[in-house]
Amino acid sequence: MRAIALTDVGITRENNEDYYLIHENLEIFIIADGMGGYQAGEVASELAATTIMNGYNDIKTSDLENQIPNLLNKANEAILENVKIHPECRGMGTTIVIACIYGDDLWVFNVGDSRCYGVRNGSLIQLSEDHSLVAELVKIGSISAEEAAIHPDRNIITSALGVDRKFEIFTKKFNVQEFSHIILCSDGLSNMVTSHELLEIINSRPFDEIPKAMVDSANSSGGKDNITVICVEL
Repeated sequence: MRAIALTDVGITRENNEDYYLIHENLEIFIIADGMGGYQAGEVASELAATTIMNGYNDIKTSDLENQIPNLLNKANEAILENVKIHPECRGMGTTIVIACIYGDDLWVFNVGDSRCYGVRNGSLIQLSEDHSLVAELVKIGSISAEEAAIHPDRNIITSALGVDRKFEIFTKKFNVQEFSHIILCSDGLSNMVTSHELLEIINSRPFDEIPKAMVDSANSSGGKDNITVICVEL
């Protein structure tokens, strides 16, 4: 297994509020996409990611289904407590996506719309589940997945860390042996580059060039947000 990552401010933003962490030995990968304006969003994303990673170092059990949500709650509380100390950061929060490999298990967790994809049998499959307005509209059949991809309100999320003490967590376990690659990304990539285009990049580029090619593709499409991608070859 090997992993490579890249983060980029994009074309229209002045600062980068995304934050990522990779621990290849522990086989955990994290991307957090902060929100809340200048400086506040980047505080939330870094605080969330580092709280998760530091806590993961201390986990002595394979019960990730319960342990990671516990760490997400700690990250949420850390952001809320930080706002009490720094009221100028009020309103900050972050989405987060986590992929953990434990034996043959691939665990995916997310809050918000940062995503995890897997490449299986030549197809790119979304393994995470968006907590967003358009995802809810797709669920109830009001719009199609194709319409969701270009919907003007696709950036509206319905769950995030640091906003409230209650938030929604998506959790799912997969067999890691089914996948050749795992891709984690912030919505600065997934909103600008289609799944078909992402798969084409994975199939046509040397592994070390994949993140930059994805970032370049998002910027070529407008680069309307910060862009962060982690690519894991299994």
